[in-house]
Amino acid sequence: MADIVYCEWLKLKRSKIIFIGVLGSFIVPLLVITKNLTNDLSLYGIYEDSIMFIMLLFGPLVLAVVATYLVSREYTEKTLKTIFVVPIERRSFLLGKFITLFILVLLFMALSWFDIVLLAVLCSLFMEVSQLSLLSAIYIFIQMTKGGILLFTTLTPFVYLSLRAKGTLAPFIIIAAVSLLNVVFSGSQIAGFYPWTAAYLLLTNRLEQSGCPTFTGISILLFVCLSGIYVSMRRFQKEDIV
Repeated sequence: MADIVYCEWLKLKRSKIIFIGVLGSFIVPLLVITKNLTNDLSLYGIYEDSIMFIMLLFGPLVLAVVATYLVSREYTEKTLKTIFVVPIERRSFLLGKFITLFILVLLFMALSWFDIVLLAVLCSLFMEVSQLSLLSAIYIFIQMTKGGILLFTTLTPFVYLSLRAKGTLAPFIIIAAVSLLNVVFSGSQIAGFYPWTAAYLLLTNRLEQSGCPTFTGISILLFVCLSGIYVSMRRFQKEDIV
């Protein structure tokens, strides 16, 4: 399994998808600070605004594109035939992609955390930034790690869509629709039952305020994650690779 994940990283190094992920992690904190420069800045304030955009808009957009790319490139570059010359189980091969995606999601969140702290420190050189401390930074890092795990649970269906479509166009359209619905549902009564907004509400302890019990929200996210993995595995096992 470690060899499969390592090979995935080697393939990613030759692509621009890592650059897209890094750029995406920088955009949100920078926009949040730019927007709030005229107000009193605080580390928690920057984090709260950033995590909202990351969990509801930029995170699903960027990371779903990454999830789609991990699978669709095997079809667009016609590398599956070459890969399965080596005796690799299909299940192990696809599981390696899920593990790679999980690592990429956590790295994306870690980079976003670093950007938030770095920009807060730079701003503190010119103006007062409250709540800027090591303990605050550690707490935010833990929260963003949790956010990464929650985000991952909502991404597995996009792997299945990529396997089904064998390309990027259809998954990209659905990714855009999901992100748009995040914005539409974020303040509605069904937000807690919609997986992609439920992840954000669960992270910020607002799930029950939306009318969705915590257990129900967690169950929905687990169902989406596990069913995405299951149907992807099932689909890939039946894939005709000639």
